[in-house]
Amino acid sequence: MAPEVPVAAGLSTPPSWALERVPGLERGEAPRLLAPLPGGSVNRVYRVESVAGRFVLRLNGAAWRRPGVDRSRELLLHRAAAAAGIAPAIVYAAPEAEGLLIMEYRDGSVWSPVEFGNRQALGRLGERLAALHRLQAPMVAAFDPWAIAQAYVQSIEALPDAAQRATDRASVLSQLEHCCAVLLQLGTGTQGIVHGDLAAGNLLQGDRLWLLDWEYAQRGHPTLDLACVFAYYPQAAAHGREFAAAAGLEAMADGELLQAGVYVYRALTWLWHLARGEALRAP
Repeated sequence: MAPEVPVAAGLSTPPSWALERVPGLERGEAPRLLAPLPGGSVNRVYRVESVAGRFVLRLNGAAWRRPGVDRSRELLLHRAAAAAGIAPAIVYAAPEAEGLLIMEYRDGSVWSPVEFGNRQALGRLGERLAALHRLQAPMVAAFDPWAIAQAYVQSIEALPDAAQRATDRASVLSQLEHCCAVLLQLGTGTQGIVHGDLAAGNLLQGDRLWLLDWEYAQRGHPTLDLACVFAYYPQAAAHGREFAAAAGLEAMADGELLQAGVYVYRALTWLWHLARGEALRAP
């Protein structure tokens, strides 16, 4: 789903039992092409080609267990999106086997941050999100950002320099708790599938705009996907109303629910970095 990287000597490759789940490699045949795919900071992802076609193979990375990630929920929501042509089709999945996931490979180019300042590009994304939000959401637990935040805090407090990382945390958590209450009060009326991680590397422009990487997908109010974009890429606000209209959410463009959602994603991103031992300015 992105330019392949040639396999170099000594570079990690998928185990044989995983490759044998790829169509065309069931009897141990050598792949026509095997290349790690760039992007992502946790999982191991490869492009695999065989006589049966082109595929993406993903395995858990060493630190795949993160707050907000649930492989069973991910598969349910990914499959629903794939059935609607919004996500690449899943060929095989065995989350209990190192998170093994095999998908169809799709040609295209991943977005860069530049697209989030482009009105036409945001319009295409808004249309994709509108299609996603119209889908019937499987009955999984609703998005609970406060529980995710508390899990991050536990991870941060387990770090050797936890005391140093307490700076600004109390004020951020106080504001986050308020915003979570707003989401609970205003965002429970409409519950659909939200992608929840609309980073540039998760958007692939090919024959259509494909949404990739459903690890953080949730059941929640559709406005959360707008909030995610504005939190990650503030430049999108220049075309915010057009983007919201394309997503069928123009009435939410300036509302309290959207603003609360933006802070939720900024705060969770901040906690994510702290849990990895990385410094980032508090939201």
